[in-house]
Amino acid sequence: MQTEDFLRVNVVSGLPGAGKSSVARALGGTAIHPRALMPDDADTLAASPLAAAPWQAWQGSAVPGVREVFVEAHPSIGPLEVASFLAPDRNEQRGAASVRLGDLVTVLDASRFWEDLQSDASDGSLPVHEAADVGAFNDPAPSDRTRGDALIEQIEWASVVVINKSDLVRRVECGDIRDFVRLLNPSSFIVFAIHGEGAAASWPAPRRDMHAWLARSPGWVRQLNGDALLSQSPQGLSCVVYRDVRPFHPARLAHFFANRSGESGDILRSRGLFRLASRPGVVGSWSSVGGTITFEPTGMLTNDPDSPWGQEIAFFGRNLDVNRLTRNLNECLLNDAEFLAGPTQWCATPDPFPAWDLQHRH
Repeated sequence: MQTEDFLRVNVVSGLPGAGKSSVARALGGTAIHPRALMPDDADTLAASPLAAAPWQAWQGSAVPGVREVFVEAHPSIGPLEVASFLAPDRNEQRGAASVRLGDLVTVLDASRFWEDLQSDASDGSLPVHEAADVGAFNDPAPSDRTRGDALIEQIEWASVVVINKSDLVRRVECGDIRDFVRLLNPSSFIVFAIHGEGAAASWPAPRRDMHAWLARSPGWVRQLNGDALLSQSPQGLSCVVYRDVRPFHPARLAHFFANRSGESGDILRSRGLFRLASRPGVVGSWSSVGGTITFEPTGMLTNDPDSPWGQEIAFFGRNLDVNRLTRNLNECLLNDAEFLAGPTQWCATPDPFPAWDLQHRH
């Protein structure tokens, strides 16, 4: 039987200080300092945030059989960005068909998790490298994302989540973090570690096709679809799904964020689709982490049968009061008279939110 040669690239993400290097070393992968991921040309290499990866280094010393490396990613490089860069069709175009995406590993610092989640510090202010980085990707351009934004993205798209430094918090706190990860990403494999040690003992078997695994929906989509595995934890972590066909009145929604968002519990994360009355032709993307909220236009058409008529938003948090949250959000909607007035009148609704660039919808 012919043995297939390929390099499995596992990408280790996490905020500085979480222990990415310790975890990578503990897993026993080949830690190298690569120079290129076979970009098409020098300009592509310079522009790519994934400009350093193990392909050339492995190519020079390849042996038959599967080889595996663990490469650290800068916090501002998202997991989907890595997955796209290592997609099979792109690898074939680069002549690197023997490179395969392995696990997307996210390392969490148990002692700082809740603080990092709610931090509004800019991603661009983070240190460039941890000490003893293992094959770190080249430094990307500064980002306007917060530490919380980076952390949430790393969790929601990870195939493996390592809760590191678990000895620094109580067992119930470790369980709390685990349950929150399960709410956000029910398909992930979760392991605990101390200084990176312990993760390898319970590591999952390699997935044959990580890109197929990534096609699974993240936790917020599964909550909206009603097929989530966990809806509430013993410590009061839960998800509340809000739906209504009427669009939001922009000024009332702004008032909610400024004055009432904390009345119904501690909202740690929210994600979904929504509509503003003043922008009736656009389906918006709603995303919040901690106290930071981001509204962006989507590429969904308002007449698309898959587009929501109004709001579909999943709220993740602690001790959430479903009735109060629902009541407060209902008060942000158009009232009956405003709704019946129709889209032409809606466009005149006062709108304090920044304008959207509709030329670059997501």
